[in-house]
Amino acid sequence: MPSDCSSGTDAVNRNAENDARLAKARVRAYTPYAIRADFWAPVAEFTRAVALDLHPSEPRRATESMRTLSQFVVWAHRQGHPLDREAMFSPDVVERYIAVGCTHLAESSRATRRADLRRYSTALTRRAPWAPLPHQLRAEYTIVPYTPAEVSRLLEVAAQQRTASRRRRLTALLALGLGAGLYPREARDAMTDDLVERHGHLCLVVHGDHPRTIPISPPYDVTLAQIKEDDPGATILGFVAKDWDRGPLGHMLEHIERPPDCPDLKTYRLRATWMLAHLDNRVHLNALSQMAGVTSWKSFSHVMKFMPQPDEAELVAEVTRP
Repeated sequence: MPSDCSSGTDAVNRNAENDARLAKARVRAYTPYAIRADFWAPVAEFTRAVALDLHPSEPRRATESMRTLSQFVVWAHRQGHPLDREAMFSPDVVERYIAVGCTHLAESSRATRRADLRRYSTALTRRAPWAPLPHQLRAEYTIVPYTPAEVSRLLEVAAQQRTASRRRRLTALLALGLGAGLYPREARDAMTDDLVERHGHLCLVVHGDHPRTIPISPPYDVTLAQIKEDDPGATILGFVAKDWDRGPLGHMLEHIERPPDCPDLKTYRLRATWMLAHLDNRVHLNALSQMAGVTSWKSFSHVMKFMPQPDEAELVAEVTRP
């Protein structure tokens, strides 16, 4: 009689085999909707063969790889490169594609696409001169909260977007980051139905890896309450990401109009700004860590250096309080 352990291993193996079959089926059936049919037809079989040789193990990753490969191969073929792996998946062609063929993507998305194509290319070629990347020493990691002036400018830029959908998306993202300190995935998944009232204040019920309820800081509670009233049952961002998308917020923000003086928009800076505001207001640290969805104090250490130094007399009085 097989043991429970071997039985579990067999089940895992069967699931892995099933995922691999589904992944291959995704590759064979893939047709890009954003590419003209007459551009896709000449390269379709070549692209699918390349993707299958990458041995996709999960359906989602198979779709991701086909999305990246289809856009790259179509671009390269239209530039006159032959359907030859060594010629097409070379450093010069990949770098040229990233430089001139991906200008519509955000910087983070271009970096992801470059890394993916480099990884694919080294696996698919034998003669193409792919050198290993040099070891990069990690720079000191610093998260800088936004200043009040930067926050004001971000809100102005959101209000000045030319379309209602862009105004909604950017305004909602700022409200979720500055008013609730959400992680990117949490902001993407947050629904208007998750906005509830607790003790007379608007709160957001967060699901996922760190379930919790977060009171929304003013004035962002007014913003989110209006979105809930205008669009019940929808995502707060007014945006639904594809299941294969590893950078949904980056793609959502690709068409946002950003004037030259617009501060660089980073979700981790929005979150740090939210943390700093609550630390300044002396919110109980244990309660704040629960609202932030963190289990260590490291996240707070990044923002504590930006807190104003207390008056010495006040500090002594607080520390010696009976």
